[in-house]
This record gives sequence, C-alpha cells and structure tokens, in this order.
Amino acid sequence: MKKFTVAILICLLFAFVAKSQTLKDAMQPAVKNGGFKMEGYILWCPSVIKVGDTYHLFASRWPEKYGLGGWTTYSEIVRATSKNLYGPYEFKEVVIQKRPDFWDNDRAHNPKIVKAGDTFVLYYISSANETGYAYSKSITGPWTRIDKLAMPFSNPAPLVKKDGSVYVFGRKSVDNIRIAQAYQAPAFNGIYTLVNDQYNLLPDKNQLEDPTIWWAKNQYNVILSDFRGDATGTPKNGAQYASKDGINYVLVSKESIYTKTVTYDDGTEQTFRRRERPFVFVNEKEQVTAFFTACLSQAKDGSEKSWIEVNPVKNYVPVALK
Repeated sequence: MKKFTVAILICLLFAFVAKSQTLKDAMQPAVKNGGFKMEGYILWCPSVIKVGDTYHLFASRWPEKYGLGGWTTYSEIVRATSKNLYGPYEFKEVVIQKRPDFWDNDRAHNPKIVKAGDTFVLYYISSANETGYAYSKSITGPWTRIDKLAMPFSNPAPLVKKDGSVYVFGRKSVDNIRIAQAYQAPAFNGIYTLVNDQYNLLPDKNQLEDPTIWWAKNQYNVILSDFRGDATGTPKNGAQYASKDGINYVLVSKESIYTKTVTYDDGTEQTFRRRERPFVFVNEKEQVTAFFTACLSQAKDGSEKSWIEVNPVKNYVPVALK
C-alpha cells in the first residue's frame, strides 16, 4: 500500500513539473482592483521596477479621445507608484515627451526601465526602428536624454548583466516583416552593436512584437506577442522562447502563454479587443512574481479604453534548456 501511495505521489509530481514548464501554468487570476488606470487616457507599455519599498510603473499614455491610433502622435511616458506590486498604481508625473529636432521628435513610447549600477536607464522608442534612452541617478529624475538614437530597431527588451554590459532584444521591421534582433553594449552608455547578423533570431521565420526578457537558469527567457500566430496558431497571443547564447532562440511550448481573455480574482472575466505589451516582474531570486499587460476594450459606439492589468505569478522559474 505504501509503495502504491509513493507511486501516486511521484506521478503527481511529474505531472506538476511537466505542467509548470511555461509561465502560463504559474499565472494567477488578475487582481480586479489592481493595475493602473487613468480616466480619460489610454495606457500602454507597462514596465515596473522596485526602489526601496515602492514599485514604480512606467507606461505610455495619450488622450482617450484619439483612440488606439493616437499613440503615433500623442504618446508620452508617465510614471505611477504603488506600495503593492499588483497595484493599484497612482499617477505621479509625465517623464518623457517628444522633442522637436531630435531622434524622438515623433513620440515617446514603449518605455522599459532598468537599473545599471547606480543609474536608472529608461529605454524608449520614437518612430519605427528607433530606440534610444534617458538616464538618471534617481527614479524621479531629472532625466538626461541622448540626442541620437542608440539602436535602429523597435520594442526594446533590455537586460543588464552582472558585469554592467547590456543585451537588448527587440523587433526589426524589414519589408513589413517583423524579425527578432539583439544589440549589445559594454555599458548602458556605450556603443550598441548587432549581436549577430543572421536574418532572424527566432526559429522558422517566426514574427514578433512586444518582447519582455529576463535571465534565469543561465539562459535568456523571452515572452512576446506572436504577431502572425507562427508559434501558437493565434495571431498576437503570447509565446515563450529561450536561448542559451542570445542568438539561437527555441520555442518553449506551442501553447499560448496569454490570450485576449483576462480572468479576475473575483471569478469574472473579460475578453479584450487587444491585449499586448507583456512585461514580467522578476525578483532577486530570478523568479517571475507578476505579469503585466496592456488591455484595450471597445464599446459599441467604437470608443476605446485601455489600462494595465496585473496577474500575480507563483514564483515562476523556467525549465533550463538542455
């Protein structure tokens, strides 16, 4: 009888391990009254960093009256804070707006906040295939912006390594095909060079948008928007990839990491017209503890609203590649 019980426990353990290979299996229902909302604004592109006992969320925003397409002209970067990782977050300030006569003269969009040594670095984009950054010794600024773009691609997902070097995974639009590239620099303020000149870092000509990246199990881990459905079979569902060398990425699972439907901790759910810009928050143990997405709803009259949703995650650590 004891042997039978042990056998059952072993089977259950293996089943749990097999089922926990992707972030999806560790994701919990979204916090109904959490996240970040602003009346009258569309919110997009969440990125979060903890400083002391406060969580700082950077996001793109623009007036709701312009709809989703308003980002092309009116997007600016804002900061909000919360003592709770899952929110709700409270708006604090506008951080970056577009500037005339510089690389970021079209818009300020798609922020990603990281810390390199004692400096906070805020990567963001302007037009297609343009990524630059601003930096500050304080999370509240003032921010110094670079005057010329740093990398000729979009949707940056920066990873600061222990030696201070920076690896940035992102999206390059070539003849309207969205391929994956990566740039690296010896320091955040160094010269960024292409990691590898192969056409696409993703397998099988897979396309992407909106990557988020983290380091765990001695490998690069990425979740992104499966732009054409190459990986999951459904366009713009979430897909998870990993790489040992930052050059050759493999698909972790064909199962979608997220869909357009969000389930909440009160048992309700909502299916959005768009759910994009995934971001993972990772603790000091390389565990994912929260998953952020921008979610867009559309009313019958065509008006659009968007805010940031947050799913708690049960200390997820990916399976190591062999």
